[in-house]
Amino acid sequence: MKKKPDWKIICMAIVCFVAGGIVGAGIAVCAGNNAHSTDFAVACADGSAPDKNGCCPGEVYTDMGDLGFNCCPSGGGNCFPPIR
Repeated sequence: MKKKPDWKIICMAIVCFVAGGIVGAGIAVCAGNNAHSTDFAVACADGSAPDKNGCCPGEVYTDMGDLGFNCCPSGGGNCFPPIR
């Protein structure tokens, strides 16, 4: 003789599964937010703050066409995206 399924147990299993998924998603979101909310000040290599364009002292805010705007050393050299 086959035993009838106990619907109470099946329903409790489903509720626990859903609740575990919700709690797990909440933990993942919390961990992601904590990983991205570091408290640090953006500064140039010499410790000074970048200017309004995001360039450090000695750099010129330069339009590089398709590459967008970058900060280039006034004496020549490699250009970098502005600090934001």
